[in-house]
Amino acid sequence: MKGENHHITQHGLDSFERMYRRYYAALCVYAFDLVNRHELAEEIVQDTFVRIWEKFDEIDISVSEQAYLYRAVHNNCLNFVKQARMRLQYSPEMIQQLESRISLLSVGAGPIEKLHDQQLQQFTATAINQLPPQCRDVFRLSRYEHLSYPEIARELNISVNTVKTQMARALYKLRASLLPLLKK
Repeated sequence: MKGENHHITQHGLDSFERMYRRYYAALCVYAFDLVNRHELAEEIVQDTFVRIWEKFDEIDISVSEQAYLYRAVHNNCLNFVKQARMRLQYSPEMIQQLESRISLLSVGAGPIEKLHDQQLQQFTATAINQLPPQCRDVFRLSRYEHLSYPEIARELNISVNTVKTQMARALYKLRASLLPLLKK
């Protein structure tokens, strides 16, 4: 990202990984709100990150990293709708529904969306607090403090493999807790 003078070096790789870990889950939720299919939302977000990685040393972000990523995912969702229309893989009604969802969400969050976001945040916070202590600590250091696994291992005085195991457990438990809510 030119503005931050990144190059595909170890530093660039670390920056990209940190950005990926920080925004991936939230971007999947955002993409799901737009396309209403979990697998497709994940595919769009993954594709967005692949495209960013391919041009990581050339990208110049004039807005915040978060705004850039959300706009990129938004544009990829729009591209999907356009491509779906061309392939006629989906009925015209489904394409219209997707376009309507994207248009509504583009205008800005209304009171219902804001309430839903607040409820989702509260539910997420509760699910995180219900994790076992070490699992919760690893998750918070990774997702909120944006520490790497080796940094977390040093901070908690545990091995990197333990960090990986605890993170996998945290993500599994959170996914199990949050998935029913996201299907609504």
